Amino acid sequence: MAFVQIRDMTVAFGTAPALRGISLSVERGEALGLVGESGCGKSITWLAALGLLPKSAKVGGSVRLDGAELIGATPAVLEPLRGGRIAMIFQDPASSLNPVHRIGRQIAEALALHRGMKGARARAEVIRLLDQVGIPDARNRLNAYPHELSGGQNQRVMIAMALAGEPELLVADEPTTALDVTIQAQILDLLGTIRRDTGMGLVLISHDLGVVSETCSRIAVMYAGRIVEEAPSDRIFAYPSHPYTRGLIGAMPPISGLRRKLVSIPGSVPEASRMPLGCAFAPRCSLVIPDCTRIDPAAGAVEPGHVAACIRATPAAVRAPIMESVMA
Repeated sequence: MAFVQIRDMTVAFGTAPALRGISLSVERGEALGLVGESGCGKSITWLAALGLLPKSAKVGGSVRLDGAELIGATPAVLEPLRGGRIAMIFQDPASSLNPVHRIGRQIAEALALHRGMKGARARAEVIRLLDQVGIPDARNRLNAYPHELSGGQNQRVMIAMALAGEPELLVADEPTTALDVTIQAQILDLLGTIRRDTGMGLVLISHDLGVVSETCSRIAVMYAGRIVEEAPSDRIFAYPSHPYTRGLIGAMPPISGLRRKLVSIPGSVPEASRMPLGCAFAPRCSLVIPDCTRIDPAAGAVEPGHVAACIRATPAAVRAPIMESVMA
């Protein structure tokens, strides 16, 4: 059984469906990338799974952690899991770190909450965690305030706080968005190293396929509150089956080889309260046919281990001509 198993999870705010039936699993020690534009429901998926949405949100479906149901669980059940078995870090450390407390104190609070550490023992563990995430001169920097550190260093502090509870799964919600390219690479390398060293699972949320390509072994692509394609990372890039996935790849600048014109996806993600009939991506799709505007396709197997929610999804053997027309 998967460590985390999400089945048919829905989230609605009033009559607006933010998630429209998410099914996803994460194995122990696995690195999963969750990709899509802003507004696709990536963050809401995990906030709902951990019971962090406001009471106004209507959450349905099932989320199981080691077989135990989390949807509808009491705070007494959920609170030890948050930061303990599953930790979550966010893209803007400035909004997550308390500006009036030293970073060492904030990490020590997480240690006291999840591992019962206090005093000299907690201080030693804070220093070890700061060393682990690459903060230089950790023994002295633990007395620094967040404003005395750079954006990249604050993000490393957030990772240290997440690791304080020794989680079995770390959900990193666009942890590199506010950082420059060089620091982005360092943070991604850090997350990969920690995952390999500790055996921790990783869910990396991003709007950029390039960010998750080398870090994650499997990628799930989200659009308008649904997962529209899921496959091992190498297959996503070699044989993308959903037009939205192809559009995301087409918008990535090549690192090497011949220059080519980048392909943008016209339009924007539909609002939850104004979801189009049929396939939600149809109004933006260059391969749309009449059936797309009346059929909302369920995710189906394209090949073993590769699923896509598109009525035009085809096996790899006959997919190349379609790829060429989209990526040209």
